[in-house]
Amino acid sequence: MSKYKIAIIGCGNIGADICIALQKGDIPAEIVALHDIDEAKAQLLKRTFHLDAEICDLDTAVSLSDFVIESATSIAVEPVIKSCIKHKKDCLIMSLSGLLNNLNLIEEAKNNHIRIKIPSGAICGLDGIRSAMEAGLHRVILTTRKSPQALKGAPYLIEKNIDLTDIKEPITVFEGNAFEAAKAFPANINVACALSLYGIGPKDTIVRIIADPNIKENMHEIYAEGAFGRLQTTTINLPSPRNIKSSYLASLSAIAELRTMAEDYIMHCLYCPERKSKNKNNL
Repeated sequence: MSKYKIAIIGCGNIGADICIALQKGDIPAEIVALHDIDEAKAQLLKRTFHLDAEICDLDTAVSLSDFVIESATSIAVEPVIKSCIKHKKDCLIMSLSGLLNNLNLIEEAKNNHIRIKIPSGAICGLDGIRSAMEAGLHRVILTTRKSPQALKGAPYLIEKNIDLTDIKEPITVFEGNAFEAAKAFPANINVACALSLYGIGPKDTIVRIIADPNIKENMHEIYAEGAFGRLQTTTINLPSPRNIKSSYLASLSAIAELRTMAEDYIMHCLYCPERKSKNKNNL
């Protein structure tokens, strides 16, 4: 039985975690293509994990695969999805701030029968948010707490000349909607993007970001109200071992999505070998 062929676009932290997971051998998938704007990162990933994968341009990488995993930056999202539409390949988008800035691509992909998978990322409770939407939500708030170091370099902090180096107490550095949060903290707030896409949308999802010098974990609190009642969740994440700005759970959510897609593919091959049927529904 052939394995599910994967292209990784963006060969950094999440790409490495996916390679580690695949080495365990219990996910029926293999990496066949790598692409990164910095080719040295692709070379390092291939060498470190002894991958039998081609390092190539984006279009070639997508064409060689069954499934594309974007784990680069927000600016990579649009070209990745457009290439997936061109080659009729499903994809997993990890840089959700890039998707929020190109919402038209979701509809375009759907019209072309391409699935854009949205990971749960570093939060829990999105299953409840999705279910609650069936009767309607009227309030969704995300409060994110991170260490000053984890927020360092965010465009919003630079633009506002906010220096978090010597703060002694937690301070709220941002409050706005998910659209605004995605632009202000593109490397830190994928959780807000996921929550808004599963729920009431980026314009109506309230986001608060708190810099807390007393914590090392990344904390995400969801509060939602609707016809169903109220929902509250708190997720306390250890940072990724290789990237303090990202939670380890984000990588694990990518691995879980890959596992599901690969197992579904194998089942389709077993029971419908003449065709690879697809679920046409996004999200």
